[in-house]
Amino acid sequence: MVTRTGKDMTTITATSSTMETTETPAIAILWDIENVTPSTDSLFVRGLIDYASELGRISIARAYGDWTRSGIRHTSEVLANNSFEMVHVPMSKKNSADVTLSTQAVELVFQYGHIRKLVLVTGDADFRPLLQSLRKHNIESIVICDAKSASEDLLLLADVYKDFRDIIPDSEAEESDEAGSDPSNLTYEEALSLLREAVAFMRHNKRTPSLGAAKVRMRLLNESFDEEKLGFRSWKAFVLKAKADGAVETRVINNDLMLELPDERDELPVIIGEFLNGVRESLKDQGRSESDWLPLATVSNYLREKEIDYKQHGYNRFKKLAEAIEKRGMIEHTTVDAQFRVRMAQESANQ
Repeated sequence: MVTRTGKDMTTITATSSTMETTETPAIAILWDIENVTPSTDSLFVRGLIDYASELGRISIARAYGDWTRSGIRHTSEVLANNSFEMVHVPMSKKNSADVTLSTQAVELVFQYGHIRKLVLVTGDADFRPLLQSLRKHNIESIVICDAKSASEDLLLLADVYKDFRDIIPDSEAEESDEAGSDPSNLTYEEALSLLREAVAFMRHNKRTPSLGAAKVRMRLLNESFDEEKLGFRSWKAFVLKAKADGAVETRVINNDLMLELPDERDELPVIIGEFLNGVRESLKDQGRSESDWLPLATVSNYLREKEIDYKQHGYNRFKKLAEAIEKRGMIEHTTVDAQFRVRMAQESANQ
């Protein structure tokens, strides 16, 4: 029998600790495809795998949904080719996919102790208890959502959150077209406009714009927002200055600060309005209707002719600006022959 001394045990412990810190973390991807449903022509699946692979080694990848539905049925081939398990959950029962996903996620935590990160593709508030459980077990949560419908309260519990459009890879043509200088920071006035838009968005969707949730929505609308770059020591300090300047009002409910709008001013950011004008005018010049698709480059040329620089409004690439507008539900996009195209969303086209 060999008895290890205290010194030996210390050496073993240190070595074990080193191995743990240098080992590539294992990742599980769980996708609620009924909640986040990119178009069938999207490169989202490839982008999701690339993004997760940068975080660690993918051990498990599952997609949950009713695979008889026409809207997601065509995605199954892409998922199968990328080694996803497709869990069929008939829609005969409300929220059945949510229950199945949450149950299996908890099982993963206990059955596979090597999984330290979970990429959850959803924006459904029903998954808040799951994220709370992951925190208790020191599992890092990364939520990929659809900004149009994502719950701010869910994203507040995530370690990292992103809109699914932000991880879709570009074609080579898009990468070369958008090379250039870095964007400028948002001005204080633009940040105020963004804050008001975030509060209005949440009120319109019957959500409570608490202090933390409003910041989540602002970051979804424009990820370049950063209160520190505007000279504020904290997010709350920025909100209190906005209140002092009359942009928002606040009140305390159950010890939480809630935001309200003092008036009904339209606060759509200027660059958003200019983009939409570019789509409408370009279609009009070509004698086409607002339901027709338009190359994104055409809209870019329109703004360039008007001497409007989107980078001055905090967007590092023109496609990012287009995606920010799509998050607001104002346009739709598709990809045809590696060309990014846009059109007015049905609701916006009828306005």
